[in-house]
Amino acid sequence: MEKGKKYDVICIGQIIQDIVVTGIPKTALMEERDSFMSEETILSTGGDAANQAVTLARLGNRTALLARLDQGSVGQMVYGEFEKEGVDTSLLVRPEDCQNITSIVMVQPGGVHKFFIGPGRNYELRIEDVNLEDIKNARAVTAGSLFGLGVLDREGIDKVFWTAKEAGAITVADMTYDMHKIGARAFDKLYPAIDYLMPSYDEAVFVTGEMEPDKIADVFLKAGVGNVVLKLGDQGCFFKSAGERFYTDPYSVKPVDTTGCGDNFVAGFVHELLKGMPHKVCTEFACGIGGLNSLGLGAHRTVQSEMHVEEFMKKTEKVKYDRT
Repeated sequence: MEKGKKYDVICIGQIIQDIVVTGIPKTALMEERDSFMSEETILSTGGDAANQAVTLARLGNRTALLARLDQGSVGQMVYGEFEKEGVDTSLLVRPEDCQNITSIVMVQPGGVHKFFIGPGRNYELRIEDVNLEDIKNARAVTAGSLFGLGVLDREGIDKVFWTAKEAGAITVADMTYDMHKIGARAFDKLYPAIDYLMPSYDEAVFVTGEMEPDKIADVFLKAGVGNVVLKLGDQGCFFKSAGERFYTDPYSVKPVDTTGCGDNFVAGFVHELLKGMPHKVCTEFACGIGGLNSLGLGAHRTVQSEMHVEEFMKKTEKVKYDRT
């Protein structure tokens, strides 16, 4: 993990335009009325890798985003936002026929959200989009979400991760649901190249067939993953490796919008990891940044800086769970 490399982190994955809407009743789609007033509507960038990249940049990391981005008005707006946030855009791939996905995010009371995802076109990364020399020049490489990389899931992400690992980088992967139906065993050959696998509980249950955090982690560790960080939502997280095992409790918050909290969690963990912090410090900060992100609308609009997160953690009580 050489500090002299060009990038602290390269985030690989998707860019999505989010239209976030609040205050729409749960029954709206079943009612005869054709119009509803929202409490608030915002336009924002989203997508796993985009969320991670913006948050990592705000925390002070030299962060590059590797994704496809369209050349139209939406793409230009998104590109401008990344530049404003200090995200390195030099690795973005912008085909003429690319159209990024637009997602309508309906935020319900308690921060729970429903996604209505529109179709995109030629927005999925391919291995030919990746310059492996760039990958060698990063201290850490993250896959925004396995199962969400499209073509790269099926062909290429293993090559990217092995290249990163052999160059001394930390490799980190999140997971989403199996949207392309490639199956629970799709990444069996990739797991030995993953230093930190950070799935949410539901995705981990799908892949492993297990329900208990210990057993879930054991499946991944046996498959070759170095460390497992299982995101448990409002119950914090569970960490397990060959030499460590512990839970980290969450912070007590009243969520406004939980969109992107998992991506912020990953970004926060990686940030502390690159500082050389112990795993318990990494998970504490990750839970803190995830909780803070839930207090505002949008996938990465709330967290402003490392100091912002630290102040939130100092003044916010934690929820105490009996894990026995």
